Amino acid sequence: MRKEREMNIERRAFLQKSGATVACACLGCPIITEGKMPSALMAPPNPPGSFRVEDNKLIIDLGKHPKLKEEGGWASFEAAGRKAVVIHPATNEYKAFENKCTHQGGTFTYRHKDGFMQCVLHGSRFDTKGQVVRGPAALPLPEFKAALDKEQLIVNLS
Repeated sequence: MRKEREMNIERRAFLQKSGATVACACLGCPIITEGKMPSALMAPPNPPGSFRVEDNKLIIDLGKHPKLKEEGGWASFEAAGRKAVVIHPATNEYKAFENKCTHQGGTFTYRHKDGFMQCVLHGSRFDTKGQVVRGPAALPLPEFKAALDKEQLIVNLS
């Protein structure tokens, strides 16, 4: 009887864990293992020399950042003690937000075809205006002013 009870407990634990994994896979939830983000969820690396910081402004050379230059492109940056995610949602439109979820501080991926940014920790979604589309986050994202000047994108980080 005792052995049967131990097997039921092991079986229950297995079903709970596997059920959560299947649910996350079906719902598109990111699964983070060992504190590391899967590479598919990470922002593409910034090309060398593609940005600089001057007077608390992030200056991105779009000529050296072809992925961000394309509509639907996005990139994340860490500069002047701030983390920023920059998205290119439409022709000649760039948006920049603090790359820190208002729920628990996770970073974002951008899904252009679906029109939202998603936190890699708990799946909060934000539209291209930084407004919450799906929680658990309740507050919108702080936005940085972004201005296009020929081949440069200037993001004011203050």
